[in-house]
Formats: sequence, structure tokens, C-alpha cells
Amino acid sequence: MSNSTTSTIGPATGKQRLGVIDALRGFAILGILFANILSWSLFKFTPFTTLEQLPYYELNDTLYSLLSFFIDTKFYSIFSILFGVGFFIQYDRQRNNQEAFLKVYKRRLSFLILFGFIHMIIWSGDILMLYGMMAFIFIEFRNLPPKKILNWAVILLAFPLITDLIVMLVSPGWMSPEVSLAKKTYIDQDPASVVAAFESGNLLVTIKQNLHNVMWRWFDFLPSGRPFKVLGLFLLGFYLQSQNFFTDKGRSWKVFGGFFTVGALAHFIGYQIGGSMALFASTPSDLAYKGIMVFGQICLALSYASLLSIIYYTKWGETIFFPLTAVGKMSFTNYLSHTFFGIVLFYGIGFGLGGQLNLAPIFIIAVLMYAFQVAYSYFWLKYFKFGPLEWGWKCLTYKKKFPLRNSTYEKLKAAKKAA
Repeated sequence: MSNSTTSTIGPATGKQRLGVIDALRGFAILGILFANILSWSLFKFTPFTTLEQLPYYELNDTLYSLLSFFIDTKFYSIFSILFGVGFFIQYDRQRNNQEAFLKVYKRRLSFLILFGFIHMIIWSGDILMLYGMMAFIFIEFRNLPPKKILNWAVILLAFPLITDLIVMLVSPGWMSPEVSLAKKTYIDQDPASVVAAFESGNLLVTIKQNLHNVMWRWFDFLPSGRPFKVLGLFLLGFYLQSQNFFTDKGRSWKVFGGFFTVGALAHFIGYQIGGSMALFASTPSDLAYKGIMVFGQICLALSYASLLSIIYYTKWGETIFFPLTAVGKMSFTNYLSHTFFGIVLFYGIGFGLGGQLNLAPIFIIAVLMYAFQVAYSYFWLKYFKFGPLEWGWKCLTYKKKFPLRNSTYEKLKAAKKAA
């Protein structure tokens, strides 16, 4: 392979980036923060009897219902779809140079798995490791016709229902906790002891408890079908970008209205049926619930993406969404920094607020965390080309040190020297 060929492989420059995609990433990061803060704050592990004694308890059901309907699973779906979008944009520029491109991209994925593994040791809710693993399978679909890619996406998204059907027929209710004492109840540990471990202030106790949660997190991928869904969403994102959904076809009030109406209706029906996405189906109604909710989740996610795309391409859209765009350009840094802030604020090794707050103050903290990330991302990108972790990842991926400072930083530095 010639040097002239390999030299064309490199990260996307500012002109090659799509602003609407960065805005969507920033939007997804916001929703993911609201979903994941339930874990760091220990809210989902705190026994119901304890929550009832805390201020603003009466708001919990309302806020949790809003979170479940509008946020939970929808924003991780957007984030997963955008992973497929990102790969398509990179791959599309290198269709005639696939061997060199894939060599670099696979190295990128290897480091993503490594980062995810390290992150997982710190916090059990990591998604990066799974992303990296599924992406090695995902890239093998790259040369299929768009229609076949869409078909595979649908098959993979529906595949977990087959697992549920088998379990339902063979061993209904397998591995389900007898009684739910908190939003998240393990069959081998009561919620109070989970909270106590994270509140202990002992680093070793905290890590041990986190590793326990990691074990169950990966086991929970079986009833939730998360690996298949992630792979399906990657393929869906690849397909949508190949059809210019975010820059053209999705920018329609009709598309937004259709996806939102169907998604909201599916959720309403699902809630009437009742069930759990985190448990294997034990009855036909459980199976129906999971199928309807996955369908509704994807429809709502696409409706959000459509609405944001419509607004982004209006006269003031780019300006309105600049805060989201700044966060989205540094999505890797911002996603991982959520864990840092969450641990420092809520665990006993930090300020120890975990297990002491209901959802109203927890969501206020989430808003403040995101506001800080908007400001930090804005000022960082004013002087640097990449986010700090994005830059490190790129350097490792391409085995070269990229310049981090941009022209604004260099001009400021030159002005200071001149003064």
C-alpha cells in the first residue's frame, strides 16, 4: 500500500463535520445524563421506605414517569444511532480505500474497548466497551445494499423477543427478584447494603460493590437484549445517514409527527399492558410489552432527531443549538466526565450525597452539571481543535501526535509575547 493512499486516512476536519450531528450528540448526552444520574445518586438502589422519608417524595412518581416516557432508552438509542452515522460518514470518504481505513478504524475500536473496560471498573453502567465489541461485528455489514442493512437492523432489534419467548416457554420468571424493594433490586443483595457500600467512603468497598454491579449489568444484557439492540441501532444509523435522513428526508414536520404519534401511542399501550424491559418475559403480555416498548422507543428517538434537524436548519437553528453542538463535539470527554462528577458528588469517597435525595434535587444537579459542560466545552473549543479525551483517542488511533491548539490560541499566545 502506498504512502499516498494511507496518508488520506485521518480524522474529520471542521469542514467535514456535520453540525446537526454534533448537536444531536450533545442532545443525546443531556438525556443520557438524566438517565444515568439515577445510578450515581444511588436513587435507583435506595429502598422505597427510605425515599418516603425524604423531602419532595411526592414528586418522585411524576418525575420518574416523565423520565421513563420521554428520556429513558430514547437517548441511548439516539447515541447508538449516531455511532452508526459517524461510521458511515468516515467510511463513505474511504470506500475506495477500505483496507487502510479499516485497519485504522479497528485500532480505534480496540482503544474504545480499553477505555470502556477502565471506565467499567470505576462505574458499572459503562456502555463504551459494549459499543466497541459490537462495532467489530457492525463494520462487517458495511458493503451490503441499504435495504439489506435496514432489514438486518429490524431483525436484530426484534431478535431479543425470541430469547424471551424461549425463556417464557422453558422457565418463566427465571432469575426475577421475589420482591422489588427499590427501583433496582438484586436477587443476591438487598438495596440498603448496596447504598451502604457506595456511601462507606472506603475505596476498596466501593470498587468491590461496583464489580458486583458490573457482573449483574452484563447478565442483565441477556433479558434486555442490549447487545442485539445496540448492533441493530448502529445499522439503523448507518442506513439513515445513507438516506440523508438528518440533513434532508428527516427534516419534515410530517416525519416528526408520524414518529412521535406512533412512539407515544406505543408507550401508552405498553404502560397499560405493564411489564419490565430488564426481566425475561414470563407471560405473553410481558412479551407484548417488550416488543411494543422497543418499537415505541425507536420511534420517539427518531422523532426527537427529526425535530432537532428541522429546527437546526432554520435561520436561527444553528445559533440556538450551539450549546448542544459544543457538548456534542466533545461527547467522549463529556460522557466520561459524567462519571467523575457523579462519583465526586454522590459517593462516600466524595461529598456523599448519594441515597439522600429524591428526584427533584437530583434533576436540578443534572441541569447544573450539563450547564457546566456547555460552558467548559465552549471555552475549550475556543482555543483547542479537539476535546482532551478526543485528542488522546485520535493520537492513539493514528499513531501520531496531532496539534491540539487552534489558531485562536496561537494568536492569543503571540499577542501575549508581543505585549
